[in-house]
Amino acid sequence: MLNHAKVMKELQRVADKLFFNFEDEGDCARTVWKKISDDSTFAHKIKTVDVPWMLPSWSGRLDDIFVVKKEFEAYHVLAVDGSQIYPDKHQGTSCSLINIGSVHLRYGLSGRSVQLYSDPLVFIGDEEKELHETPNELVNCRRQEWEFFAGIKHSTLMHQQTNDDTSLFLFDGSLIFWHLESKERDVKVRFLASYLDSLQKLYEQQVLLAGYISLTKSKELVNLLRVALAFFAQELGVSEYVQQLKVTLEYMTDAHIVRFFLKPFTRTTVFKNHSTITKHYPVDLHPHFLYLHVGSEIVRLEFPAWIAQQAALVEQLTTLVADQVLKGDGYPVALAEAHEQAVVKGADRDFFYHMVKKIGLSEKHRSLYSQKIRSKRGIRV
Repeated sequence: MLNHAKVMKELQRVADKLFFNFEDEGDCARTVWKKISDDSTFAHKIKTVDVPWMLPSWSGRLDDIFVVKKEFEAYHVLAVDGSQIYPDKHQGTSCSLINIGSVHLRYGLSGRSVQLYSDPLVFIGDEEKELHETPNELVNCRRQEWEFFAGIKHSTLMHQQTNDDTSLFLFDGSLIFWHLESKERDVKVRFLASYLDSLQKLYEQQVLLAGYISLTKSKELVNLLRVALAFFAQELGVSEYVQQLKVTLEYMTDAHIVRFFLKPFTRTTVFKNHSTITKHYPVDLHPHFLYLHVGSEIVRLEFPAWIAQQAALVEQLTTLVADQVLKGDGYPVALAEAHEQAVVKGADRDFFYHMVKKIGLSEKHRSLYSQKIRSKRGIRV
């Protein structure tokens, strides 16, 4: 069992790194940020240097602020989330389960309606054996695939019900498929093709789509400060801050940066992401992002180019998201409900394995449990 006294000592040992103090260094970072924001040539300058850090691109001022409306009277919102039970060799079976939770909320002058869905899918472990990936990672890749499939299915139904009213599809997580960058080529090709096909179908439906990322850890704006200090410190007049900020930037995130200038229910300009994986995206689907201050936190919204290139759609998207956050008391109510439909709890896991065992017995097949599982069922001293 966990030794609480020793845990406390361990937490105290790492406290300085766990809770980094940004006070003085934050003021320095704010000064450097102001310098690069005032430099109208900075967007061009960063293209002249070769750096290992991922850098965004943008139009207009780097620190532009846009006020976000907080109310939208009539619209439909669809949200999807997923969870899973990974294969467990100790349970004597290689099957896994993916549960997709979906919610369709309708807001209108005549009232509201709610439709909730929970769709479990069982995989038996021998699908796509040719792929060079671990069973758990394949479950993760499939989960995102089926989240998109559910989105397309319910988006089509939503369109049939709404007569082209304003609609939004919220996805929990990133639309930049980072997890595929390090995968073997066969896995990357297989799932990237599926993901992009889903995004294309949503584009054809003209459904406003956004990946919602709470507690973002992204560092693309932080990387702009790194470049400024590494290559243009003297030119920008910020040489004195180089050493002071060197360590701090390792701990800072984009959320720290945008807090310098965003107030509640305002957003940044739109940025274009340039990660390696996005080279495979069609032009209309290329990921863009912005940061939105929702009062309780800074969130990152990611959306495809066809939305990013139309200011009216960006405004509509952020307004709908802000309205969802207010209705959800700090987090989009549709995503919260989708999570509730998707979540697999301990009792659900026990039920799943109980039913696997029961069906196995009915088929005259006895599951071979590992001794590890048997020992957990009853500790004897």
